[in-house]
Amino acid sequence: MTDHERVELADRPGPSPAEIAAPVPGPEPQRVFVGTGLFWSLIVGIVLTLGVIILAAQNTGTIDMSFLVWDFSTPLIVLVLGALLVGLVVAELFGLVYRKRRRRTLRERDELQRLR
Repeated sequence: MTDHERVELADRPGPSPAEIAAPVPGPEPQRVFVGTGLFWSLIVGIVLTLGVIILAAQNTGTIDMSFLVWDFSTPLIVLVLGALLVGLVVAELFGLVYRKRRRRTLRERDELQRLR
């Protein structure tokens, strides 16, 4: 290489530091679909519903209830269905909190991967 060629190479501008540090664009990572378990939960829900229907049909008798200062009579199935409803609402509330937290964690992980 001659001195003249070296001068030409030295005068040519190189990549800027920003261009060197910039990430190389590549293909987007493919997202893998993960099942939600909806099918199994549907089967379990149907089985539980059938169980409650059978329970309701067999327990139509009236019971006397005492709760704190209240005394009342009610069919047993009303008490069972009330407890089932309260349990369902509480489970859904806990599930909502869990799903919200999990989505936030996944979103933060994706953003961190994107920034790396």
